[in-house]
Amino acid sequence: MLKLLIFSIIISISFSACQSKSSYEPIIEPSWITNPQKNGKIGAVGTALPHFKGKTFQRHLAVSRGLDELALQKGVNIQSQTTRKEGRYGASTSSQAEVYSVQDTTSKEINAHIEAVWTNPRTQEIYIWLLAD
Repeated sequence: MLKLLIFSIIISISFSACQSKSSYEPIIEPSWITNPQKNGKIGAVGTALPHFKGKTFQRHLAVSRGLDELALQKGVNIQSQTTRKEGRYGASTSSQAEVYSVQDTTSKEINAHIEAVWTNPRTQEIYIWLLAD
């Protein structure tokens, strides 16, 4: 009888340990991510995933992308060219990419300030909301 009791306790502990709680809490994104305009001002959101150079570089990249979006909305001409080279040598492959970008503001200034910053807690992607001044 004692063996049966000990066996049932071990089985119940094993089953409870095997249950995984894979339910994530829902992530509520700020509304400005999908609607960055505010009070008639032009807005843009720049994003960046975690970067191997750290948080500072990730933040600079997100701000740069947000400014590019603002520039597009204000009629700045942006020309971008990407060159990609791929090679295969036996069992190994190599890949190389170059990006060249030119922005022509034609005497337009882009003045903006950071309105808000949010980091996705699951992916650590940073979102920076810029509003044109």
